[in-house]
Amino acid sequence: MFGQRGRHYSLGMDDEQLHGLKLVDIKPRHKTATIPGTVTPVPHYPKKLKIYLNNASPYWQAVYWDRGKTYRQSCKTTDKVQAFEVAKVFYEQIILRKYQHPAHLVQYPHISNHHQHKPVKPSFGQMADGWLEVKAANWTPRQVIEVKRRLNNNLLPQLGQKPIDHITKQQLINLLQTVEARGAKNLAKRLLNDCRKIWKYAIAHDACSKDITEGLSLLLAKHKTQHQHAVGVEELPELMLKIANYTKRGEVITKYGLQMLALTFVRTCELIGAEWTEFDLDKRLWRIPAARMKMREEHTVPLSKQAIHILTQIRQQFGDNGYVFKGLKPNAHIPQNRLIEGLYLLGYKGRMTGHGFRAVACTILNEQGFRVDVIEKQLAHKEQNQVRRAYNRAQYLQERTEMMQWWGNYLEKLAPLG
Repeated sequence: MFGQRGRHYSLGMDDEQLHGLKLVDIKPRHKTATIPGTVTPVPHYPKKLKIYLNNASPYWQAVYWDRGKTYRQSCKTTDKVQAFEVAKVFYEQIILRKYQHPAHLVQYPHISNHHQHKPVKPSFGQMADGWLEVKAANWTPRQVIEVKRRLNNNLLPQLGQKPIDHITKQQLINLLQTVEARGAKNLAKRLLNDCRKIWKYAIAHDACSKDITEGLSLLLAKHKTQHQHAVGVEELPELMLKIANYTKRGEVITKYGLQMLALTFVRTCELIGAEWTEFDLDKRLWRIPAARMKMREEHTVPLSKQAIHILTQIRQQFGDNGYVFKGLKPNAHIPQNRLIEGLYLLGYKGRMTGHGFRAVACTILNEQGFRVDVIEKQLAHKEQNQVRRAYNRAQYLQERTEMMQWWGNYLEKLAPLG
């Protein structure tokens, strides 16, 4: 063996042993493999962000490792300083894409602008608004206001600005259980039901992929349904007599309202929102528009002569423009709670509600043998059997007119009306 300047070095082997050696193939490095000594961390950035050279390109390459995944990009420059800057932008793009958090991009406005134009997942508040807008077409204004109020008071302050697909089951159940802890168990159930529908709406609009409300009802306490308070049939005479003698100063309209509620047994909100344009006193009919009905269908109420008498008195004392039951404010009706407060003043708190007039009327009319279909139609109840509902479109107006007059006569025997 010969070394530098022709010097001879011996390996301690004779010629025979040297000829017996096998040559080992030395495989060349892959052309994209990193050139040793060129790997350089980017200053002032995580050590996992580096630049390097390889045999396949004259340009510097940027590389970033994160949780077992490798990100690579050519820096398109042979200048190392420029490669550092390109690698920084590359890193910011990765973080932006992974975490959607642009706070660290202040020094990189071109990346920040890119983020601003990137579609952002809708928030819970936006999805709730969209769902309510769709449902409002089939709901009464009062129902829309009620749902908005409970969402605004219990969920939107905490979840309104959050992307709906970022909200977790635990976050939602914590809020619902907070409501439940206040003793508002029924409200918690209603909120969960609202959330179910909002998440279905969001999934349909590709705002999220999973319904997190599934199974949450198991984590809420069971709510025992409590029916509206109503007096018994035997207590009705005393109640009607107390209403006839209702003498709170300046509130004769409350007496008229309670008597009309008893005579027509409509829902309280339907009576309070009544306008004179809905009444045809000559034909003795009151047509409540679909927009004000719970089932969003126009409802006709035959008026007994007792109801006509009360309406005539109201018209004489308060006029026949706008609302029938006028409030103190211009162009406004009496407050929604006015009639229930009137019952409280008469001593019926926890014993009778506006809805209770529907229950007691239904009981007495059934006992008197009036047909169930006629009573249910007058109560504006929706037929539960879909097939029967599709074929039975009868209004039973003649039978209902006779029934309502019988009912007016019955109440007039119990106490004076008007």
